[in-house]
Amino acid sequence: METQLWLDDFVKACEKKSLLFKPPHDEQREALCRPIQKTLSKIPPAELQAILLKHGLFEPFEWKHIHRSVREMEKRDIWKIVEEEYHRLKRKWHGPEAPIYIYPIARAQQPAGRRPIEKSGVSFKECLFLFLAPDTPLLEIKALLAHEYNHMCRFSRSNLDETRLPLKEVLVMEGLAENAVQELYGEKLLAPWTRNYRNNRVREIWKRHFQTALHVQGQEKHQKFLYGKGNGSLPRWIGYQIGFQIITSYQERHGRLTTRELLTKTADELIAGSSFPTD
Repeated sequence: METQLWLDDFVKACEKKSLLFKPPHDEQREALCRPIQKTLSKIPPAELQAILLKHGLFEPFEWKHIHRSVREMEKRDIWKIVEEEYHRLKRKWHGPEAPIYIYPIARAQQPAGRRPIEKSGVSFKECLFLFLAPDTPLLEIKALLAHEYNHMCRFSRSNLDETRLPLKEVLVMEGLAENAVQELYGEKLLAPWTRNYRNNRVREIWKRHFQTALHVQGQEKHQKFLYGKGNGSLPRWIGYQIGFQIITSYQERHGRLTTRELLTKTADELIAGSSFPTD
């Protein structure tokens, strides 16, 4: 999707108003979220805006920097590169159609290393979003796209209601997505959370906190398991590492399967065939 046009409309709307005392939340919502209603009708624009801001979308008060960020991203052909890579993945994985919405990430105008998040994404059954900076390395963009599009492929095969996914499916989805990144681009592009903690500690946390919670439904209830509490019982990003290790240990036991083959396995199959016991 040519979201650079929507971004230009957002900047123009901001320029027309006096915004000295009020950040342009409404202008951002109308320019960047309302057009997506045709694709993602189940989420109202205000709710979608809140979700996107939570996942890395630039804050409305950053509007003065957006024109420059978009022009720099255009010079690097980021929209074209993402489109070409998406079509390659779609063919490789026999994946679904995927509208892709690219927006600058929060504080995109700052140098790498000084932003709160360097890149981010979020996916739904109907579409996906990428939040990037003008200097995001191209391989990292492709890895992020692969991770998010893999989620869409999983949604299209599972017939599960994404608002009622059990924790076991969410763990497996994250593991499958990052395993796909490794298959395509190698270990160097893996997220840091794939190797935060030693195996014996991960297994201990699994037995103590995850085994009895695998059927828990609801995104809010999943947060502490995925992102941790920042304490000893549930350290940061622990659920993501567990998901990745479920997939890697499954392949150690059954031989390496392609991403396409893995996407056909149920969460129960993958967990049962891994080194993460459920009893």
